[in-house]
Order: sequence, then C-alpha cells, then structure tokens
Amino acid sequence: MTRLLLLLALLVGAATGIATPAAAEPIDQAGWAERKREVVLPNGLRMAYVELGNPDGRPLLLLHGYTDSSRTWTILAPYLAEYRLLIPDQRGHGASDVPACCYAMSDLAEDARLFLDALGVRRAAVVGHSMGSMVAQVLAAEHPDRVERLVLIGSTALVAVRRDDWMWRQVMGLREPIASNREFLRAWGPGGTPTPVDPVFTRYADRDIAAVAPLVWRSVLRELVDVPIGRYAPDIAAPVLILSGGRDELFPPAHHRALVAAFPGARDHVFADLGHNLIWERPEEVAPVLVAFLGQPQANAARRRTS
Repeated sequence: MTRLLLLLALLVGAATGIATPAAAEPIDQAGWAERKREVVLPNGLRMAYVELGNPDGRPLLLLHGYTDSSRTWTILAPYLAEYRLLIPDQRGHGASDVPACCYAMSDLAEDARLFLDALGVRRAAVVGHSMGSMVAQVLAAEHPDRVERLVLIGSTALVAVRRDDWMWRQVMGLREPIASNREFLRAWGPGGTPTPVDPVFTRYADRDIAAVAPLVWRSVLRELVDVPIGRYAPDIAAPVLILSGGRDELFPPAHHRALVAAFPGARDHVFADLGHNLIWERPEEVAPVLVAFLGQPQANAARRRTS
C-alpha cells in the first residue's frame, strides 16, 4: 500500500510537472493569531478561522485535534497551497467561543457544517487529525453530500478514551492553571513526539495548549469515554485515506487495523518512524501521500466495498 501511494504521488506529479508538492514559504508562527477572522454561526457560536491557499482552488477543510487549534496545520499547509484551505478553531479551542456545553463529536461536526455554510462552501474534502478525524467521521456520516473525500490522520475506529487509561487519569487530575502541569504538558504537546518538531512551532503550540480552558479538557473527554468512533463508518460514502504513525502511543497499531477493517475500501499508509502528531513531525513525507489521494479521480480514490 505504501509503494502504491508513493507511486500515485509520482504519477500526480508527472501530470502536473511537480514530483512532490512544493512547500510555499513557511508560515510565521508569531503572526498566526493576526490571520484569524471570525464568523458567527447560526447556533450562536463565534468561530475563529484562517483561510489560506488558492481562493479559487478546491475547498479543503482541516480539523485539528483535542486541545490544539488551527495552528496545528501551519507546518503542513504550505504543501497544500493549491487548495482553498479552510482552517477553523473548533469550539472551546484557539480563539473560538468556549460555551458551557456541548462538546460531543456530533456538536463539533454540526459546527463544521454550519461553518461551511457560512463560507458558502457546498462540498469539500475534509482532513481531520486525532479528535478532528472523529469530528470528520461524524460530518461525513451525517452529511454525506458535504464531504467529497475524507482523510483520517492519527485516528481510530475503536473507543478513544476509557476511564482507566493514562489520558483519562491525567486530564481528570489536571491542576489549575493548566500551565502548572508542566510534566504532563511536556509529554502531551509537540515535545512528546518521537521525532523532532520545529522548535518555533513547538513554543507557540505549547502556549495554545496550556490556554485551553479546564472545562474543555474535561468536557471533550467525557463525551468520548467508552464511545466506539467506528460506529459511523457504515454511513460514510466518501473515499477514505487513513494515515497513521507507527510509533503512535495514543492510538497504537490496533487502532489503525480497526480503521482499515471499518473502511474496507480505504487507502491507508503507516509512517513507521512517526508518532501520533505525524503532520508536525515530517510534513514533507505526509504531504505527497495526502496530495496524491486528493488529486485522484473519484473512481480511483477508493476501492469498491465487497460487503
């Protein structure tokens, strides 16, 4: 599968004259907050977002993970400059509103649908990382007409959180302010990846993570505990690409295998040396596989299911 996807990347490059997607200029991390715009959704949520890339390109909705923000995509985004990149801060994260409720994946998926409506986007490819991949699965299942293609990065079809696991114990035991939990935050953020992450990105991302309200840390986890995300898979019609890190400690190989089983028509790729946050670690390796999938003709983007 890895060889096939890399071959597809080369074929796409041959058709466009570019061997792999060329990165544009790196994004200025210090100026990221100033790039954000705001839109008020019909449900009353004030959502912050950044729009990058080609305004006339195919829409690509990028959904970040738990306690991250739109900044998550700043390292990968320069490789996706041909697309119209729509990058929101999901509710409770970044500069978006922090309502007292509600933080189920269905709530965040509805926000995503309303966000697309607000920007006049009828149909988009959707790429989600970690929690964002769960939101993307719900969006694709509940609104199949809105999702052209689906990319799940650092994802799962299994139960993401159980009450006795490391993440649950750590989050439910967090002291306030969040920034005072230095040992946990060091392991949770970019510093906890198995391969180095850009230090400038790391510095700003660490600040963003520490700024997430305790309410959000706990509310999202309570909504995920003991919920098998793969229950949405049978209702997803869009072609699917699954990207995982072989050294992902949060969602180890069993989670990747479960996704492949849940989406028998999907393409999949494991980056053996990378961890859960593979889009931060080596975007130059992730981008060609992602772009090759996004650029495939619809008929070739997924195998036909046999069930």
